[in-house]
Amino acid sequence: MTPKEITSELRLTIRAQKLYDDDNLDDRLLKHWVNNQRALWIRNEVNKNHSIDDQIIQKACIEMEVADRSDCPVQTTQFDVLRSVLEIPKTIELHQSDGIIRVGPVDGLARDYSYIPLARAKFGGNGRFNKTIIFAYRYHNRMYLHSQKSSNYARYIKYIMIYGLFEDPAALSRFTHIDGNACYSDSNDYPLNSWMWSYIKSQIVRAEFDLLIQAPVDNINDSDDKTDPQPAQAK
Repeated sequence: MTPKEITSELRLTIRAQKLYDDDNLDDRLLKHWVNNQRALWIRNEVNKNHSIDDQIIQKACIEMEVADRSDCPVQTTQFDVLRSVLEIPKTIELHQSDGIIRVGPVDGLARDYSYIPLARAKFGGNGRFNKTIIFAYRYHNRMYLHSQKSSNYARYIKYIMIYGLFEDPAALSRFTHIDGNACYSDSNDYPLNSWMWSYIKSQIVRAEFDLLIQAPVDNINDSDDKTDPQPAQAK
């Protein structure tokens, strides 16, 4: 299902149950509710050690640039590292990982990079058998590549692929494939299993609308903060 199909189905559910005037609901609010519930359900499922379906994993083609390893903008280290040009969107935080499934070259059959935390990246490549391995790590919302001995790797790697569970699927629309097409658009299928959508839709109707209907409103456009209760909805 595309995002448009999901919001349309949600509106029909609201209209059928006469919970609220669906014409007053912005599509952005509906998408926000769906994104929040999707993130919650995925987090719960994966934390139960259930397998991760490919349908909910998104991929992004990331452009890389050479940068200095320094954390200080006025002092350089003279050591280069590869860094993503754009910040990586927020991922769904899990018990055992940060939501990044894997990082690798654009060649889908090539060997993935070794994705590790920053604490391990500081020592990555110091071992006898991992000197030529390219390590990937996330720091300050950017993706970095680092290798101790492969000193020329930076000149050959212009793009990498990141596979992950992202909080807002539409956040990947900022990234484009090498052919110029966006990594995600509203014409793509929304990364969600069909069985999960049934539970999410019920949860939105049950939880979000209770809060929306009960929330007080400010009906008078003045400097007074006084509010009135929401008018009763037709049943």
